[in-house]
Amino acid sequence: MRLPRNLRCTIGALLIGSIATTTAIAGAQDDKAKAALLAREAEDLLAQGKVAEACDKLNDSQALDPRGSTLLDLALCREKEGRVGTAYALFEQAERAANEEKRTDRAATAKAHKNALFLKLARVTVNVPKEVVVPGLEVRIGPAKDPKGMLVIPQSEWGKGFPADAGQLKVTASAPNKATWETTFDIKAAGRHSVTVAALKDGSGPAPTPTPTNTDKPDDADEPEDKPDTEKDGPTGARTGGTPEPKATKPTKHEGGRVVVEASVLAGGIGSFLYQAPLSDINGTEYIYKGAEESEFLAICGNTTAVPGAGECDATFDIQFGGAFGGELFLGYAINEDVHFGGRFLGGVTYPLGFWVLGGPSISIKAPSAPLWGGVSVVVGTTQVDSVVTGAKGSVPEPNQADNNGDSQIDIPVEKLAGRSGETPFSEGGGSAGAFGGFEVGATGEISIMLTDNPSDDASSGSLMLSFWPTVLWAPQHGVVAIVPVGLGYRFY
Repeated sequence: MRLPRNLRCTIGALLIGSIATTTAIAGAQDDKAKAALLAREAEDLLAQGKVAEACDKLNDSQALDPRGSTLLDLALCREKEGRVGTAYALFEQAERAANEEKRTDRAATAKAHKNALFLKLARVTVNVPKEVVVPGLEVRIGPAKDPKGMLVIPQSEWGKGFPADAGQLKVTASAPNKATWETTFDIKAAGRHSVTVAALKDGSGPAPTPTPTNTDKPDDADEPEDKPDTEKDGPTGARTGGTPEPKATKPTKHEGGRVVVEASVLAGGIGSFLYQAPLSDINGTEYIYKGAEESEFLAICGNTTAVPGAGECDATFDIQFGGAFGGELFLGYAINEDVHFGGRFLGGVTYPLGFWVLGGPSISIKAPSAPLWGGVSVVVGTTQVDSVVTGAKGSVPEPNQADNNGDSQIDIPVEKLAGRSGETPFSEGGGSAGAFGGFEVGATGEISIMLTDNPSDDASSGSLMLSFWPTVLWAPQHGVVAIVPVGLGYRFY
């Protein structure tokens, strides 16, 4: 019996579809099998100490069957091989893949290794002048002896520090109908190098260059798997579909791994809440403390030998507010473009007459999407501010403290004070002297606004800052000092 024509067509289509599906499934399964075999071969090669060959096997395995576990193994292998720049990029990708798969163990491993590599990371800044940019321009970097290891530098990374492996590197620039430009140089671990691409001469165009798999690209060069081949393989910034041609760029952000230096001029206010402090000007002041059975003893400020434990005197002071003027200096290191760590030092003079000096370890962090920095410093130092003397306190020997209501000091009224403030005796009241805080410890906050930002590859790279440095210092047994300077300065980084 002859089947109707439309039924025969339907059955034929189903058979063809079934065969195609079966073939695709078989091909995918074959790729998985090959990938698994390559991974096992890589494991054997690693055991034999053949690290470079093992890494190539893992790279091929990942290309056939992308897996988060293989990606992490490849990153660890490249790290062992000594290709720090490649390993760093792979660890970033492995961390992201592990987070997507909710594999916190893999994510933690990738992050830990990535962070450990940061300070060893070599970076190459490739500058592309505006006059050099032509349609289809593609810039690559990689080991000079390994063409397959050349990575495309995305347009967004032109003018920035691009992670690279230490050793002999090559940078190339190519475009259709242009002769390829290239330069070769050596770079050490954690080194920095800058290259400027020259104008491309007319020519026949570049020979096809193998494009690394997405596992070999840094994060910024990753592209979705479902894009058409014409978009995946096209030069960065010159893909089909009407995308605009690339434009030359200068650095748009600052780099990590640089020395940071900041210098500012300061002006603000100071409040001295030192209730008592040593003052040699009152030496000679006499005071009475009680002894046993209603007896009394005479002590003299500054004379500590006549009666052990007596004669040690501190002046007491009124609260004093005034002006604080000086400078700020920060010397540190950019852990990355948004985190700076180092030492911060502030100091200057005060009005009324005095000074302030402090410093200590400091961290400064940039806000994610605003021209603001915030930070904190743990500081030690000292201050002195001219303040009104209101009296004094004299020490009581320990055996007699019980006879003086348990007090270790006796209040001395200002009328009993010896000494002068200029031509005015302290005893007349209103005389002033320097309230010295001695050893002081505290903290300084930072709120900085970036007035201008100038990321570049030369020594002028940095930002003009308007900063607020609220500071609180504690002087044990003396009191507290608050300083609120505002600074205008430039941070080089």
